Amino acid sequence: MNNGNILLLKEKLRYLGFGEAIASSDRLDIEIQNGTAAFQLQTAACFDEWSTIQATLFFRKSDNFDMYFFIKFDALLICDTAPMITRRQTFHIKNGSGVTFKEAFNLLQGRSVITTLWDSDDAKYSTWIQLSFSQRTRDNTNYKVRQYGENYGYDLEKALSTYPIRELQDEKLKMNLLCSLQKGNVHPVTIVKANKMERMFVEACPAIPSDCFRW
Repeated sequence: MNNGNILLLKEKLRYLGFGEAIASSDRLDIEIQNGTAAFQLQTAACFDEWSTIQATLFFRKSDNFDMYFFIKFDALLICDTAPMITRRQTFHIKNGSGVTFKEAFNLLQGRSVITTLWDSDDAKYSTWIQLSFSQRTRDNTNYKVRQYGENYGYDLEKALSTYPIRELQDEKLKMNLLCSLQKGNVHPVTIVKANKMERMFVEACPAIPSDCFRW
């Protein structure tokens, strides 16, 4: 059993947001110790009060080395108040990197995240992505993914600067805001008006550059 490989897998699981419980799962160690060619783990989380996201994580043993890889996860979003409303998507993991569990939740909620992808030459690049719920892939297993890359012209920080957001005046708060929106979160901000301050929520919206982000 490759203990270094197990430690690395657990580190990546934590980094991708699957929590200490699944990273410390005895079954992960048992399946690897038994030399299982491929296996799955399940987990679930609630990131808001209205829905639950379930995930099935897929692991595979290398054909050539004594190593295991976390290759993808299937995410299922269920609206707790309307269980018939569900959305499912498969997210692939490469070299331990990919969409996190929380980012998958945000994408299935309809929001956008910035992530790392690989081109046909296996070169990494960063891009905003969003799921298109009106379009399916050719095999009908996933929603199509829209990309808004560097050439698209969406500048989140510039877009935010056009609004009287108090958090932008503090460098630490500004960086927290940018990071949160890049992950697809809905983030609270304080809008400074003439004689008062108002609490609002924003999300990044690269699909509509003229609007910049939603309130």
